[in-house]
Amino acid sequence: MKPHSLVIFLSVLSAGLNARNYEPQASQSAPSKTQSSTAANQTVTNQEDTSGTGAYRPGAGTIILAQLAKPLDVRKLSVGAQVECSVIQDLLYKGKIIIPREARVIGRVTEVTASSKEQPQSRLGLVFDRIVLKDKRELPFQYPAVITALAPPINWSLVSTTKMQDMPVQMEKGTDTGGAAVGALVANPNLAGANMRSSGTGAITAGNRGVIGMKGLTLDPTNPETSVIVSSKGDVKLGFEVQMVLRVTDPPKK
Repeated sequence: MKPHSLVIFLSVLSAGLNARNYEPQASQSAPSKTQSSTAANQTVTNQEDTSGTGAYRPGAGTIILAQLAKPLDVRKLSVGAQVECSVIQDLLYKGKIIIPREARVIGRVTEVTASSKEQPQSRLGLVFDRIVLKDKRELPFQYPAVITALAPPINWSLVSTTKMQDMPVQMEKGTDTGGAAVGALVANPNLAGANMRSSGTGAITAGNRGVIGMKGLTLDPTNPETSVIVSSKGDVKLGFEVQMVLRVTDPPKK
């Protein structure tokens, strides 16, 4: 065998042995200590992976922006009754959305006191314990979540528009001629110039605290493990889509 042929043979043999003995190593990165959430700069902290299923439990200090799914009237409620809200901003954990907008927040009534001649003050206690996702999976909080801020519904305004992109028309996939939109307008000419919902005002943020813009209502700070809405005169009544800032409470002090 010629010298240069021997060199080529040994090189090929060596490469083959190295390929057989090679075991890829999984890339590792140090986990971040803080997970950021939505554009509101919220933070989802102290997450706990339950049973290796990838289901996370929002931990102490986690802030959730939500709105009431149904009105609440203290005279129509009883202790233990279920209360439901919907999330109005996504929350992220390790770069992934774990609590998407429109997920449900489930809670319960802890206290009910209607107003009377003898007692003009009314009280409604609420606490929240879990998130229910659209696929029915549940994310229980590590500790109860309470209301830290309360505000009226977002004030949406209507604007008249003739812009095609603002009209409620679903474009066909791959269509760039606007044919689907034109066809929809021909079928329903009232769409042109119709009133469309624009960006609203009065949305609360994760940093808000207390009752905002709801005269006569306050939050009782006495018990940090529950949230009690107090009406100084008359019954506590919360309308549809009333906004709330919910915060998962800290661990109980031993």
